[in-house]
Parts: sequence; structure tokens; C-alpha cells
Amino acid sequence: MTVGPTGVNPTGPPWLQLPLFASMSQRAAEHLRAAMQPVHYVAGDVLMRQGEAGDHMLVLEQGCVRVEIRDEAGVVAFERELEPPALIGEMALVTAEPRTATVTAVTAVNGLRMDKPALEELCVKYPKVAVFLTRLVGDRLLETRGIRKVGKYQVVGRLGSGGVATVFEALHPALGRSVALKMLSHSLVFDPSFAKHFAREGRLVAQLEHDNIVRVLDSEQAYGTHFIVMEKLTGDLFEDIIKRGERLEWGQIRRVLIDLLRALQYSHEQGLVHRDVKPSNVFMTGDKRVKLLDFGIAIEVAASADGDDGKIIGTPYYMAPEQISGQQLDARCDVYALGILTYELCTLHLPYTGATAEEVLQGHLTGTVPDPRLLEPATPEDIAEFVQVATARNPSDRYTSCREAAEYLMRFVEVDFPDPYELSTLTTSYLPNRRAQVHQILKEASDRLRRLRGVTVFSASQQEAESRWELVRALGAKP
Repeated sequence: MTVGPTGVNPTGPPWLQLPLFASMSQRAAEHLRAAMQPVHYVAGDVLMRQGEAGDHMLVLEQGCVRVEIRDEAGVVAFERELEPPALIGEMALVTAEPRTATVTAVTAVNGLRMDKPALEELCVKYPKVAVFLTRLVGDRLLETRGIRKVGKYQVVGRLGSGGVATVFEALHPALGRSVALKMLSHSLVFDPSFAKHFAREGRLVAQLEHDNIVRVLDSEQAYGTHFIVMEKLTGDLFEDIIKRGERLEWGQIRRVLIDLLRALQYSHEQGLVHRDVKPSNVFMTGDKRVKLLDFGIAIEVAASADGDDGKIIGTPYYMAPEQISGQQLDARCDVYALGILTYELCTLHLPYTGATAEEVLQGHLTGTVPDPRLLEPATPEDIAEFVQVATARNPSDRYTSCREAAEYLMRFVEVDFPDPYELSTLTTSYLPNRRAQVHQILKEASDRLRRLRGVTVFSASQQEAESRWELVRALGAKP
């Protein structure tokens, strides 16, 4: 049960001051209030009884009640009195577990009753009403005497939260392994498109095995929502790095981009387009490895453009023009988003901003991403070139694949091997009529090696070397 301070809220009843409703909009609060039924009890009435099934919540508006918990022997183990504003029995809205306490009216009591079926019907019609359920479950998962568990996982803390999901740290009781529990916001559970995408994310990412993609270990359904169990990462989101005003070293930016391009290429080869590449979905671990997160809105490469019922799905600041206009999508929309992210890594600014999402989207549709060197002159030529090609408005003017983009950047990677690393070099000579066979064999071997953690593959042919010399001469730089 939830208790809050007394007082008068000028925009609504006092119970809306309770922390549980802090993130609820006024309109959603009005819908919730309208769906509740007034109730009245006299002194001595039992409002709820310990051990009985619960199917409703009470909002205490006037009067006083006594809460009593008895142990297995029937001895009172806890007792206190509540005065308004307070919520009683609210966990019944998200769980079918029996009541944990008996609540009795000490004086005449006036309140509001919300039945679980009525709330579910309301949330289907107005999904944003359900936002308070996410706060409720999140608080109870963290309370010392709260629920503390999701399935077999023991919750130990909160890692972060956003508009779509809240992430908790949890422990697998048998393995003693820390994991991350990603809980979908209840307000989105009742939105068919978001709930569908979130449920798919666990299945999709569980099939992906790549060092630069976060691993999904399990999934759970509990407390009226969905949970995805993932590997727990230690480090920083790129979003936080950028907010702190930190600019990565240029060599590190190249390596990050190459790793992300390889992760995306792998995803594309499995038939999935990510559609939401952005700083809050890229994580850098403490040992400087990069991980791609959140495949919640990924879509099959061959899927129809109208698979989202005409909705624009993605984050406006990073969306490719064809994604905004609802066209058929392929790997090149992820290339575009990574180009925007690269611009942000270089300049610590976004290329398109506006007072509204529509203004930002219009920028992608009609604008040209500026050369990052205008804001950060130290940006290397190859990274600036990558931004320009990756963010071309017309998909046909971009890199045809993430592999092609990664191979371009690899030409400019400085080979620096610390002492713990070993370097092996392989030179292959062959007749021109064997070129196709040799290249295919080397490609297969390189692809297998690149999937090994701690292995970096550098490859070049005579033809590539000649192309690089031509590029160097065109840039007027030293080879």
C-alpha cells in the first residue's frame, strides 16, 4: 500500500500527489479518476482480508483504516493506521497473489475503488493511464520487503529507465550470475505495436551470436508486463559519453564504427534491420568493447514497409529518409543512422534539430548533413568521408552494405599492437585465373576470424592498394 503527504493539489484530488502518479499526465489522471467507483464504509467494516484473492485497489480519500498482518500462528506481526491520501491493495492490479494484510475501517471511510478488469479495459482505450503500474512494480521490486523477484531472478537494484523500459540488475539464484532485466513500460503493454516489438526483441536477439551485440539469455512475463533477461554490461552508453562532452580519440572512433558495422552486417545477414541505431543503443564496456543494444523495433529485411500499420517507427534524430516516408527498408537505413551517430561523435552535436519532431524529420527529408569538419576541423578525412557517404539522402548513393563501409574504414586503421597481442601475416600469390577462388577462401577464413573475440583481421589486395594510392593522391595527403 502507498501513503503520501496530505494537502490540496490544485490540479486534482490529493491522492494524485502520491509518488506513484508523479509521471502521469493530467489527462491520463482524469481518465483514471473517472473510471473509479465511489465507496463508503462504516467503522468496523473489513475492507480487505489477509489471504483472500485480490482483484481491486482502494484510494483512501477520507477517514482512517487499520492495517494488520498476522504470522502463520495467527499472532499480529505488524499493525499501523493509515490516513488519506493513501492507496490500499494496489498490487492486486498486477498480480493474482492473495492479500498480504487485513484492512479495517477505524472510522467512517470514503474512497474510490478500481477493479482490475475495469483498469485493463481503461488501459486498452488509454494506454498512458498504465504508466503508474510501471512505477508501482518498479518500486515494489526494490523495496526491502517487496516482491524482489521476477520469475527465478532476484532483483538487486535499478540500472536505468526510459520511456519504453526500465532496466534492473538481478541475480540468477542457481548460477550466482548478475544479469540485466529489461521491463517494458505498462503503458506500452497495452499498445499492440510496441508490445509486439518488445516481445519479438527477446526472440530475435536470442538468435544473434556476435561479440558486438548484447546477449539475450531468457525472458519472463510477470506483474502485467514483459521482461527480457540480458547479459549485464559495465561501462557507459554512448548517449552518456556525448552528454558529458567527451570526444573519443579518432582511432577509437574508427574501431567503434568498424565493430558496429560488423555487428550490423551480421544482423543483416540474419535477415534483420535494426532501425534504431543511436547513442542510447550503443554501449562501451569497461574494457572498451562496443555492444549494440535494443532490437525491439528490428524488422525482417524482406518485410513489407506497411508492417507497422503505417506508423513511423524509430527515433527522429537518426531516421533515414526512406524510413520516414514508409518505404521498403534494407541495410542502408542502418548505415544512414550510423552516419548520423558518427557526426554526433565527431562534433558532439546533431545535424538536424528543431522545436518539433516534424522539423527534425523534414531535415532528413530535404537537408544535407554538414561536413563534421565545419564544427570539428580535426576530424580525419576518412571519417568525414564516411559521414558524407553514409548519410546520403538517396540510399543508392550510400555504401551498399555495412561490410563495404567497414572495409573502407579499415584502410585507415593504424595498426598498433600492445605487447600482449601477436601478429601473424599471410601473403598469398596466385595466377589471375585463380583470383575468384582465392578471394572466396580468404573471405570465408576472414569472416570466421572476425567473429572471434580479441582478433582483428586486416586484409588488402594489390588492387585495393592501388585504389588507396589513388584516394591519397586525390586528397592531397601523404600515403
